[in-house]
Amino acid sequence: MMLLAADVCAQHANDSIRTTIELHAVTVEGHVDAERRKTQPQTVMVADEEYLTENRSHSLMSSLEKLPGVKAWQIGQGFSKPVIRGLGFNRVAVMEYGIKQQGQQWGADHGLEIDQYNVERITLIKGPASLQYGSDAIAGVVVISPPPPKADDGLSGAVLLTGSSSNRLIGSSAGLNYQKENTYIKGRLTYRDFEDYRVPARSFQYLNWTFPIYNGVLKNTAGREFDVTLQAGRSAGKYTSSIAVSNVHAKTGFFAGAHGLPTTVALEDDGDYRNIGLPYQAVNHFKTVYNQTVQLSRTQKVSGDFGFQYNLRREYSQPHTHGYGPMPEGNLELELRLQTAGLNVAWEYYSSAAHLLSVGISAEYQHHRIGGYSFLLPCFEQLTAGVFVIDRYHFSDELTGTAGLRYDAGSIHIHQYIDRYLPDAYQQRSPGLEKAQGDASFGAGLAWRPHPQWEVKANVGKSFRMPAANEYASNGVHHGMFRHELGDSTLRPERSYQADFHLAFQKDYEGFITQVSCTVSGFANYFPNFIFLNPTGAFSWLPDAGQYYRYEQSRAFRAGGEAQLHVDFAARFCLESSVEYVHAVDLRSRYPIPFTPPLYLATGLSVRLPETAFLRRTRLAVTHRYAAAQHRVSRNEAATPGYQLVDVSASFALAVGKQKDGAKITLQLQNLFNTKYHNHISFYRYLNVPEPGRNVRLSLEILLP
Repeated sequence: MMLLAADVCAQHANDSIRTTIELHAVTVEGHVDAERRKTQPQTVMVADEEYLTENRSHSLMSSLEKLPGVKAWQIGQGFSKPVIRGLGFNRVAVMEYGIKQQGQQWGADHGLEIDQYNVERITLIKGPASLQYGSDAIAGVVVISPPPPKADDGLSGAVLLTGSSSNRLIGSSAGLNYQKENTYIKGRLTYRDFEDYRVPARSFQYLNWTFPIYNGVLKNTAGREFDVTLQAGRSAGKYTSSIAVSNVHAKTGFFAGAHGLPTTVALEDDGDYRNIGLPYQAVNHFKTVYNQTVQLSRTQKVSGDFGFQYNLRREYSQPHTHGYGPMPEGNLELELRLQTAGLNVAWEYYSSAAHLLSVGISAEYQHHRIGGYSFLLPCFEQLTAGVFVIDRYHFSDELTGTAGLRYDAGSIHIHQYIDRYLPDAYQQRSPGLEKAQGDASFGAGLAWRPHPQWEVKANVGKSFRMPAANEYASNGVHHGMFRHELGDSTLRPERSYQADFHLAFQKDYEGFITQVSCTVSGFANYFPNFIFLNPTGAFSWLPDAGQYYRYEQSRAFRAGGEAQLHVDFAARFCLESSVEYVHAVDLRSRYPIPFTPPLYLATGLSVRLPETAFLRRTRLAVTHRYAAAQHRVSRNEAATPGYQLVDVSASFALAVGKQKDGAKITLQLQNLFNTKYHNHISFYRYLNVPEPGRNVRLSLEILLP
């Protein structure tokens, strides 16, 4: 298992605290989970509550970017999505309440609609996890764990206040938890409001034209978010059940220069940095999940997760026709309505203390409808199902083997779409399609501890992914990305053959250096038929529609890895350094796969200060981040120069009344020197719009008495 910096650095400084916490029932359960992770053949990382508190950023996924091998596809200052080892979108599964999050994750401007403050812990599995989580986990899994029930009966809660300078964010989140014996109920309300965000630039370029950025502010990137979550559960004997209901609603603007052709008129300062004008998006994600676990006997357990999700996405813009047809009425440009019903059922059987057999099934049905005056993605219905068996055997305390087999099958019905206003040759925007496919996935791995200080993991296998509806049948202008996206109805299911390894070392010392730990992880993937969105050299026949990006399929090879070093010294200091790299190439054209992140190196130094009667868990840190230039780009993809950033942070807890950690304060100063830089996988990279400049972020969490 790869440890986090905060965990390693605090291990010696907080020994006395840890001894107390280990008596807590929920924490003991966490240590059981940690032992399980050690026996998994994949590389597993955990971002716990302490890490999330100290590194919380403007979105959930951007808070995880300090973890090696994990990046966030940035979408302005409101939302982002996970990228693991250079792969994201429909190749990374995000799990919450045991159910796979299903929205419009295929889109580059479609974020992850989850309340980041309703998260206690995040477990990341790097590398294929298709056996248990299905075909969308071909690159990895992000497992989100909401705050667990408290150990003590009664009412508890916390209020979080946060703000940042780059977009004048004002945010608050309040959670309450009531527990009596084996029953609990809890809820959370979150609200965020932010202005247009600021960048260290006064202009940007598009098609060799230069356009102004007035006062360094990206006009119309403001937004608002309002989230509600309720959960209740009960444990009675052999039965444990819970139900959760959540609703995430967000309204965010599109940069006025990133929707259609930029004009100086649209970019003019309107004097109000908090208003949201056209074009903008409004997204609402409703989800309800029921979880049930039955302990059949001392050796058998059955669990089930049943969920329903409704993702409603609307984009509004000034009506336009791209040169054809009458001017539409109203501002609703695009509406995507996705309903998803899913279930997972698993049976676990311990035939002995050393042998665990897991058998499970999963199924999911999706119903998608569209609206608005523009077309990008057709209506469709999709049904998928899978069955798996995973066998784990402890050969000894030092060696654990895991092997598994899964079969997935699915069918999709895509509706034909005819646009009568276009010339005859272009009227069919989407063909009517019926596709059915299925295939097997398998994997085998070993977790070996040849010495208490060493950990070795290796894993090989084959994964399978069914093409999504957008890959088959998209055909329209993706305005926020300045491109015309084209699907391909002849795509075949994607297959991946992979091997990865993980090596970890940790040793305690006496003297100036108290602990050293390091990890090295590597992977290699061969795709006989990798699907990717290729930027072509042609431009859309629709006026003002931008460049063609076509979904294509080719043989591909990917390899890379991560290395991380932690050194605890002088009792309270910690030095951390990590490096990551991904090499991805299209074996047919010999060009790199587009949107591959560059070499990345991060180095940080932190110190834990002595505790006082009122001040606890004080941590000061400085981090240097280096991203190399990315010149290994696909045809018609822009190269990105390298950059260096420096961040500083401070966090501490205050005693309030009888609570030793009654208030927690975190201060972050991001991009200390206001460096102008570009993120190769950022949403606005296409326009040469830089990332945010210097940003001061302050958060205060107060525990209710």
